[in-house]
Amino acid sequence: MMKNTQSRLAILLILVSMLISACSAGPAAKPTEKEIIINPNEGQTEAEGTPIPTPTLRPTPTATPEPAEPVDAPTPTSTLTPYDTLLFEGAQLRIQEQFDAAIAKFGEAIQMDSTNPEGYIQRGITYSNIGKQDEAIIDFNFAINYDPASAEAYNSRGNAWAQKDEYTQAINDYTKAIELKPDLVKAYTNRAIAYMLQQKPTESLAEFSKVIELTPDDAEAYYNRGQAYITALNIASEESYINLCIADFNQAIALQPDNPESFFNRGLCEFFRDNNVRAFENYSKAIELDFEQARYYLYRASLFPELTSMEQALSDVRKVLELSQDDEMKKVAEQMLTEIPKTPTPTPGATPTPLD
Repeated sequence: MMKNTQSRLAILLILVSMLISACSAGPAAKPTEKEIIINPNEGQTEAEGTPIPTPTLRPTPTATPEPAEPVDAPTPTSTLTPYDTLLFEGAQLRIQEQFDAAIAKFGEAIQMDSTNPEGYIQRGITYSNIGKQDEAIIDFNFAINYDPASAEAYNSRGNAWAQKDEYTQAINDYTKAIELKPDLVKAYTNRAIAYMLQQKPTESLAEFSKVIELTPDDAEAYYNRGQAYITALNIASEESYINLCIADFNQAIALQPDNPESFFNRGLCEFFRDNNVRAFENYSKAIELDFEQARYYLYRASLFPELTSMEQALSDVRKVLELSQDDEMKKVAEQMLTEIPKTPTPTPGATPTPLD
């Protein structure tokens, strides 16, 4: 490791901030288009799923994590009703990010049938996508009024509350969605992220475990819980979380061996338990799978001089400066550029081996 304490601390601070933002990328608070854990478009007009996934949480518990959204758009067929045709056209416009046009199209559907909840749900999702959470909540209220048994409407309203940082209201809506539809996986995922954002790791991990119970062959489910363990480490400092975290990323990799984030996050867990050889191997595998992620290079460079040469460490740091858009990360990289040449090189220790 680099001997300079300030450099080391700065890197760890970046890790913590990444973990927090990855967590925020979930269904809740200021979700972005996902880096970890949950895609805001999930369940709307595209097939559900995606890792960060990335979770998420979706370090890029990258939650952040984005919220899973409801209601698949109708598939175009010759049997579509005029109402469903408007919903389909609106959904296509939303995919193309023509949000105003999509809102207008859903408005036409609502005018055609003002008591059908689907138009309100789809327009509410679109409002939420452009940050108009109050308008979204009004539409979801209408949907719930016309169909009190709509789990999708409650889940969507929960996402809107979460993006307003109203996590208690969000959890109440996710809970109602689960009561109405106990197998609604995205509602459990969203509630898990909301609990994590409330600094409640025990409740959050229980929710992610329920997701795994419902979808035991889903790599993303293990990935999300693994990221939740990493985030929980910064809240609860529970050492047993490290081994559990590694076990989840092992399973995520077994199910989806081409996801670089799983290798990177497993490397973080190894880093936490001071197994730097394994951390190096996992960071290197992540780079092999995706060579355009600046943080992979930053963490591998931080293992100098124990596990990487000066030339490799400097090359990794320069790669960070080339790829990163994050000012804090670039500041740390610039500091490492000046300090790596000053760091004494110790006697070589264990040699990392490539991961398959």
